[in-house]
Parts: sequence; structure tokens; C-alpha cells
Amino acid sequence: MKKSLTIILALIITILYVLPVFAADTPYPAIESEAAVLMDARTGQVLYEKNMNEQLYPASITKIMTILLGLEYSNLNDTITMSHQAIYSIDKGSSHIALEVGEQITMEQALMAAMLPSANEASNGIAEHISGSIPEFVKLMNKRAAAAGALHTNFANANGLPNDEHVTTAYDMAMITKAALMNEQFRRIFATLQYEIPPTNMKPKPRYLWTEHKMLKPGKYKYDGVIGGKTGYTKDAQLTLVTAARRGDRELIVVVLKSWGSGVYNDTKTLLDYGFDEFIPTTIMLPAVSNLANPQDNLPSAQNIINQVKDIPYTWLLHKNVNVSDIAIDYAAVDNPGVSNPQLKADIHLKNQSDLMYSNLGSIMLESLPNTTNTSNAWLSILIYIGLVIIKIIAALTMLLFALRWFIRRKNKKRKRHGVIDTSIQRETRVNYNKNRG
Repeated sequence: MKKSLTIILALIITILYVLPVFAADTPYPAIESEAAVLMDARTGQVLYEKNMNEQLYPASITKIMTILLGLEYSNLNDTITMSHQAIYSIDKGSSHIALEVGEQITMEQALMAAMLPSANEASNGIAEHISGSIPEFVKLMNKRAAAAGALHTNFANANGLPNDEHVTTAYDMAMITKAALMNEQFRRIFATLQYEIPPTNMKPKPRYLWTEHKMLKPGKYKYDGVIGGKTGYTKDAQLTLVTAARRGDRELIVVVLKSWGSGVYNDTKTLLDYGFDEFIPTTIMLPAVSNLANPQDNLPSAQNIINQVKDIPYTWLLHKNVNVSDIAIDYAAVDNPGVSNPQLKADIHLKNQSDLMYSNLGSIMLESLPNTTNTSNAWLSILIYIGLVIIKIIAALTMLLFALRWFIRRKNKKRKRHGVIDTSIQRETRVNYNKNRG
């Protein structure tokens, strides 16, 4: 009995000792997926990462890029005619909506088919309509990925079907999704739960499409605030998932790669909870420049840039147990031949590694404002002086004109008065002359 009581007391003491530690510092989330990233959709700030730069197979989340390009390079009412290549180049048993060679659907219908049931042949149809062939469309995909900041991605097809050279990273897919969310039509398609394709030239019955993303209501893993998402699966890629959610004025993007079973949704929920519950918007003011990363950089020019923008507040998301005093900002001058004004890069990061949040908060590119150099200020001063002189001259001329007008009116009044008197005298003289004459 005493032994049992001793064990129970030991357990209670252990629990009481451990609980305050977890209450004080919320640990970095632990997830099952091979790779993942949690990103702020507005700034691109990474709040969480796990192997986010590891190249893996994306599977059908590839279609986020295909859909974005479909919106950027065509009209929703364009007609797509399905080719033999578009339909029969996909793997047997892969996702499709049973389109036939020669069948015609609109671009919007193809985009919905690619997003909701992840139709592979519809994705091929989009590619051929825009670029004439799938290989040409792939070139466009990779160019657009690089423009979005996805520098470790290589797309080899429009739908994500297995290909050894078709790879991406969790970070890259988050950046691609961030770019796509800037398109309002993409947002609409991303959030669609169900859609109907009416009868076509080859099918007398309508097709009904439903989203496969189970975090959108009323899905099995529904999550308040989810505004859209895209699923993916192949044998090699395993489960992949992209999800965007909003709470208040904050939007977060979660990408998980190479996951299994329900873990793809559990990991996504864990990261969304972490992002919404543990982070708060924090204002960061840029400090003065005392030194630069490269000794050969132009320090006076950098100081001039900061003097122009030092009072601008920048908002970042910090873990609730991280303070502004924990932030460090490193400056580096940027030599960009394509930009006329000097540029400065501000890298924002935690002073020390933390198990509370990802330590790299991102960068800000700063550029000197036009007409802010000494020469420009001198010319501005001259122009202001000339302007003041012109204003004074105009004012003086205006006063002179008013004075001249007053003088002329006064003189006219006097002349008029004298004219009346002279006329009276003449009349009286004429009367007296007539009397004397008579």
C-alpha cells in the first residue's frame, strides 16, 4: 500500500513539475509528414518548416500552377477541344472525368475539373489550349514558378502524374499558392465545393464535380476558416496537401508533402492551430545602419535609404513568447544594374535559434526614393525659391492693378462732377446774356 502511494505521489510531483514548462514555452509542433511549411499568405513569412527545401514529388497539387496559368493566359469562356494526346497520355486508373476525343468544354469547366476531382485529362486540355502542346506549357509552368519564388521546382507535366524529374518543395508550393491567391478567380475555384458541367457536344448528361479536400465544410476533417485547398496522391509521392485558411485579417498557407493516411489532415490542423493561436502581429521599426555585411558596400548610401524609411512600421508575426528585442536586422547593399536607385536588403531574423518559431523572418528590399540626393535637394530648393518669387511678383502686380483701377475710377468720378458744375455755369451765363440783350 505504501509503495503504491509513493508511486502515485511521485507521478503527481512529476506532472506538477513538467506542466509549468509546457505552459511557459509552447514547443515547435511535431508532425508526421516528411516535409511541411506554414506560411503567412500576405508576407511570405515562414512560421514553421520541416524539410521545406527537400525536393519531393508533388502529385496533383501541381494543378495549382496549371489552374493559375489557365486564368492568366485565357478567358473563362474559351472553348477547349480535347485531343487524343490529352486524353490517352494519362495513366490508366488516374483521376479523370471521362472526357472524349473531340469533346468541347469551356476553360472554366476544365479548371473546375482540374481543381475539384483532380481530372488529369482536363489539365492536359488546359495546357494544350494555352501553349499548343504539353511540353511548351511545361516551359511556361517553370518560368512562372521561378517568378513566384519557387526556385527548387521542376515541373515535367501539367497534372502531377509520376515523373522522376517532376519535383518541388514544400516552400516552393507555398510560394506558388501565395501567388495564386492574388488572383480572385483562383480564390473562387479554390473554394468551390461542387460544380456542374452541363451536357456537351458528346455527352447528353451533366457531370457533377465535388471537391476532394476534406477540410472544407462539410468534410470529415472540416476546419473553421479554410478558404480552399488542393489534394494530391501518387504511389511515390504519397499524400500531398495544400490548404489556405483565414482567421480575422490573417491568412495562412500550409503545405504538407509525403504524408500517410489521416496524417495529412492532422498535420495541417496542427500547423493551422499553431499559426493562429501562437502568433501575434508585431510592429518592427528599422534601426539605423551602423555597418554592412560587405565592407565594400556603400554605407552612406545605405544610411540615406534608412533615413528615408526609418519611420515606416513593418508588421511581422512573432510567437507570443518572442519579443521585438529578440529580433536582429542585418543590412546588405544590393548592386542591381537594372535598378537606377540604390537598394538595400534588410534580413530579419531571431538573434538566437528558438524552439518556438522559425528563426528567419524574411527580407525587405529597400530602395532610395527619387529626388532625395544632395543634387536633387539643391534643385528642389531652387525650384521652391523661384516659385516663391513668381508668387510675390504676381501678388505685387495684382495689387498694382487694383490700385490703378481705383485711381482711374476716382479720376472719372471727379471729371464727372466737374462736368456737371461747368454745365450749370454755362447755362446761367447764357440766361444772363439773354436778359441783358432783351
